[in-house]
Amino acid sequence: MEHHLNIATAAKLVGISRREIQKAIKAGNLNVFEGEVSVSSLKDHYPHVKLENERELDRVERIQQNALYKIQLDSMPSQRVMADQINKLQVRLRDSEQKVKEYEALLMEAHQRLELMGEDCDRRQKQTLAAFSAWMMSQMRLSQR
Repeated sequence: MEHHLNIATAAKLVGISRREIQKAIKAGNLNVFEGEVSVSSLKDHYPHVKLENERELDRVERIQQNALYKIQLDSMPSQRVMADQINKLQVRLRDSEQKVKEYEALLMEAHQRLELMGEDCDRRQKQTLAAFSAWMMSQMRLSQR
């Protein structure tokens, strides 16, 4: 994880003014993220500087890593909660599958009724009913994909 320091702290560690740090930033010699200078770019640009707080920076990094790991573990639901959620999803899936079957049956019945209605119609009406029925069936086939 990349460490960052605020400009004032970076200037103190290097032993220069904040203005000098800001000049180095503007010149593109130091990397900045959200207003804080990266420690690696500070070391690269000022190699003579030995950061005395490296142990502290390592400790902070370990704390941050452990906190991330703990958050991930804490956010995992229990097996019981997950089993309950799976059961609820299975019920919803069965209900949805049943509704799909019912809608398919309804569409098939509508298709048959349109064919029956077409027997008592003139040529133009038959064409219209046939076109509508064909469209309806093609939409059903598309939804089954």
